[in-house]
Amino acid sequence: MQLTRPAPYVVSVFSLMVPLASSAGAVDQAALNGHLSTGFEQDSNVSVDDLNAASNKSDQAWVFDAGLEGVLKPVERLNLTLGYSLSGSRYQNLDQFDQDIHLLSADLSYDFDPVTTGTSYHYSQSTLGSEPFLDFRRASAYLGSLIGDDVYLLASLQEKQKEYEQSNARDADIRGASLDSFFFFNNARSHFLIGLDYDQEDAQADAFDNDLWRVRAVLLNRFSLGGEENRFRLGWRYETREYDQPAVSASNPFLDNPFTGDFVDASTSRRAERVHVFEASWRIGLNETFSLEPSVSHGIYRSDEDSTDYTQTIAGLTFRAGF
Repeated sequence: MQLTRPAPYVVSVFSLMVPLASSAGAVDQAALNGHLSTGFEQDSNVSVDDLNAASNKSDQAWVFDAGLEGVLKPVERLNLTLGYSLSGSRYQNLDQFDQDIHLLSADLSYDFDPVTTGTSYHYSQSTLGSEPFLDFRRASAYLGSLIGDDVYLLASLQEKQKEYEQSNARDADIRGASLDSFFFFNNARSHFLIGLDYDQEDAQADAFDNDLWRVRAVLLNRFSLGGEENRFRLGWRYETREYDQPAVSASNPFLDNPFTGDFVDASTSRRAERVHVFEASWRIGLNETFSLEPSVSHGIYRSDEDSTDYTQTIAGLTFRAGF
C-alpha cells in the first residue's frame, strides 16, 4: 500500500493524445470526465511503502475510488486539466492500515508543434488508521514531442515535498527527473511505455537521505470484445534506492507507531533497497458506462534490513462506472 499516491509518472493521457488527435479533427473546448469504483482486494502482506514497513499478515480490504477531471481549451493549442480524486481502503482485521487519499491536480500545456511544453502541480493528503499521516506535493515542468506518427517522447523535471504528521524525521525535499517513451499502435488507442526516473531525496534526518533510480515498462492495449470497450494492462517496475548513511539506530526511534517497530542495522555499508513489481489488469466493458476489472500484482522487496525485506501479492476485483 503506497500512501503518497503522488501524481502519475507522466502527464495525463489526454495531454499526450492531443498531438495525435489534432490531425484527426478539432478537440472540444471543454470536457468533464468522472469515475466511481468499488471492490475488494486480498493482500498477502499488508504494508505501508512510505514507512518501509510490512505487517507480515494477510487481510482483505474493501477499496474505493472516485474522481472528476475537467479539461478546458481556452484557445486551440492551450490545454488546462483540473482534477480531484478520493481513494481508500478498509481492512477487515488490520484497521490500523485503513487509508484515505485526497488528490488535487492541475496541468497546463501548450502545443507549439512539434513541441508541447507544460507544467503541472499535484497535492495529496493521506490518512492512516483514521489519523492524519502524510502531505505530498509535486510540481513539474515537462517537454514533449511527437516523433513521426507513433512515437512520443516526454521529459520532465520535478520538485517534491513530503511532510509526515507523526514525525518530521522523514520529511523531505526531493528533486527528480524522468524520461518517457510512448510507442503508439492500434490507431493510437494502445501504447507501450518505457520510462526512467531519478529522485534525490534530502530528508530532515540524514539517515533517510537517498538516491532513487526507477525503470518502468507498461503495455496498455484497448480493444473491442462483444461490442464493448476493453482495456488490458501489463506493468513492471524496478527501483533501486541507496541511502547516504547506513541505518537508523533502534535506541533513537523516529516513529511512535505500534505496527512499524524500530529499524535496526549495525552494518557500516551503505543501506540499499531493491524492488521488482509486476502488475496485470483487465478492464472488461459491460456497456458504455460500467466495467469490471480483475487485477493482480506481485512485489519483491529486498533490503539490508529485515523490516523492508519481504514479498507481497495483491489480487483484486473492482466494479467501475465512468462518464
